Amino acid sequence: MTDVTIRGIDDDVYANFTAEAKKRNLSIGELTTIVMRALIDDVGTTNYRIGNLASLNVSRKDLESLKGPVLFHNIKALEFTDDIDWNLFDKRVMSIKNCAKVLIPQTLTRFQVLTKCAQVGEVKAK
Repeated sequence: MTDVTIRGIDDDVYANFTAEAKKRNLSIGELTTIVMRALIDDVGTTNYRIGNLASLNVSRKDLESLKGPVLFHNIKALEFTDDIDWNLFDKRVMSIKNCAKVLIPQTLTRFQVLTKCAQVGEVKAK
C-alpha cells in the first residue's frame, strides 16, 4: 500500500466522499482505490459528448451506433424514442446534464432516468 497526500480537493466533494466511505463501512483509502480502479477499467471505453442543441431525438439505432457511453448536455428538449429499453439506456447513456426537458418512452421509469440526470428541469413520460 502507498501513502498519498492529495492537495486541492473541493471541501464539499471530500466531505461527501468521506460520508460515503463511512456509509459503506470502508476507509477513505479503500473507497479511493475502488474509484480509481473503476476509472482505470473505464479508460478503454470511448465516451461521447453531445450537446448545445435546441432539441434532439435519440433512437435505439443512434445509441447502438456508438462504441461507448454518451453524455448529453445543454439540450433544451431531449427525447428518447420508444424502442429504447432500460438495458440499452443504462449501458449507453452516461449522463444527462443541463437539459430543460427530457421526454422518455413508457419502457423507462422516471426514477431510472433520474439516476443519470443532473440539473435537469423536467423528466416526463410520453
